[in-house]
Amino acid sequence: MATAAEFTFVSAIRSAEGVRQIAKTAAFNTFAAASFSAAALATYAAALTAADVAYITSVNSAGNTLSLAGYTIPNGPGAATNPGNVNPGGIATDGVSSVSTIGNGTATLGAQI
Repeated sequence: MATAAEFTFVSAIRSAEGVRQIAKTAAFNTFAAASFSAAALATYAAALTAADVAYITSVNSAGNTLSLAGYTIPNGPGAATNPGNVNPGGIATDGVSSVSTIGNGTATLGAQI
């Protein structure tokens, strides 16, 4: 079950995605009204990029807010192994965690012989 802070984070992401989709639709409609001309292509591409940048900025802001609220892993095996507050990181700078970092690099994808 999500905490109130996590629910707020998810709601902010949903809202940011809605704004991004509206901006992309408006950019496409403008590009279509220009008959998909080569002259309008640069403007269309810039509008798509601006929509994506605004989305990433919103996601990072929501992530920072969630990080400031702090959330912990409940029911951990003990204080010594519980990492405490978890920071979700920034999408633009950190990206999604790679497979090699799962389990501090000790996880495998099957039995080894």
